[in-house]
Amino acid sequence: MSISAAERRAKQTVRNLIYSLLVTLSLTLVIVMIVPRDDGNRIQPIEYSAITETVQASVPEKLIAPKLPADWWANAARVENDLGVETWYVGYITPDDQYIGLTQAFESNTSWLANKLQGNWLDVTLEIEGRTWEVWPTLLPSVPKGTKEYAMVHSFDKQAVVIYGTASEEDFLKLATQISIDLNKGN
Repeated sequence: MSISAAERRAKQTVRNLIYSLLVTLSLTLVIVMIVPRDDGNRIQPIEYSAITETVQASVPEKLIAPKLPADWWANAARVENDLGVETWYVGYITPDDQYIGLTQAFESNTSWLANKLQGNWLDVTLEIEGRTWEVWPTLLPSVPKGTKEYAMVHSFDKQAVVIYGTASEEDFLKLATQISIDLNKGN
């Protein structure tokens, strides 16, 4: 056997390996391209004002469900029992796809509030539409943002309203302002 035949066979083996690798990668790319994927939002908007009206019939306290700009939407609205405290929860999504949760505790107590704000610290208090709101940023910012990166609390009568999430401070102020206006009107 000559040296050139051995060299040719050695080159042929490497060439065949490269060809098979290219074919495999091409087939993989074709499969990835033709497999259908749902890139849509799996969380569907809900009509929280209709849910509020339905639930309000069974809850003696006035539920907080502020009217928001048209580009905001809600993804959940329900009554929950959180550590023995009955609460009303609405989840909002802002125009830039950030989350703000609103929890209204009907018979709030200090342990419930401490649990809700665990991982946050009291920074400042703000006066919004004549109502005092406490600002509670997170102690441990995370990437990606967690659901309680920022929180605001307003306590009144025996109730507390906690809004928390990943949205901008501007969006939090919009929601807190609307809540304060609604509470001042008695809505």
